[in-house]
Amino acid sequence: MISKYIFKSINTNKEKKSFKEFLRHQTNSEYGGYKIYDGSRNHLLQIPEELSELIFFLNNYKKKHTDFKNFLEIGFASGRTNTIFNRFFNFKQIVAVDNFACDINTNDLFANIQRKNLTLLCGNSNSKEIKMNLKYFYPFNLILIDGSHEYKDVINDINLSINLINSKGVILMHDICNKEYPGVGKAWSKLKKNKNFSFKEIVCKKYYFNCGFGVAIKKK
Repeated sequence: MISKYIFKSINTNKEKKSFKEFLRHQTNSEYGGYKIYDGSRNHLLQIPEELSELIFFLNNYKKKHTDFKNFLEIGFASGRTNTIFNRFFNFKQIVAVDNFACDINTNDLFANIQRKNLTLLCGNSNSKEIKMNLKYFYPFNLILIDGSHEYKDVINDINLSINLINSKGVILMHDICNKEYPGVGKAWSKLKKNKNFSFKEIVCKKYYFNCGFGVAIKKK
């Protein structure tokens, strides 16, 4: 039974379904998982339907358009979502930015630092120091924006990402339909007016929390 959850790919609907079930074991019931919230950060803050569909989409996109070699994550936290992405895309370089203002699982964080080709930049993504450091790793094929959820900060992260993404690269935004963070949805709506990108939304509204992924694909 364990072998069914050791994923090497997610190319079929059957594999996607199996992966979704795996995610349920890592996620609280409010997000559609099997765990009960215990006040800790020992869980994945993702809706299984959304994350499995996103990985499935990115895997197919990678085959046809671009390899995801360089990954930037704005809002790293404990690195659980980062680990899942790396499992499927095996990045050559991972750069993460976080000011660690939120609670984190320190065991997960230390494991990420030890076992990945990870450069962790500690600070605000809008600071001059962080922006200067990110230039050393430019360009990126894949960027995930999941840091501060205040509108002004999200807009700053979007503008930063637009300058760092390469042709045919993909910018992801999490929580685009989360009612607790209206600034994210507002910023996503503004980004969708950018004619240099095409867009896709992955949203599941079956559970207590609504999150949603926005996918912005850089045109040639």
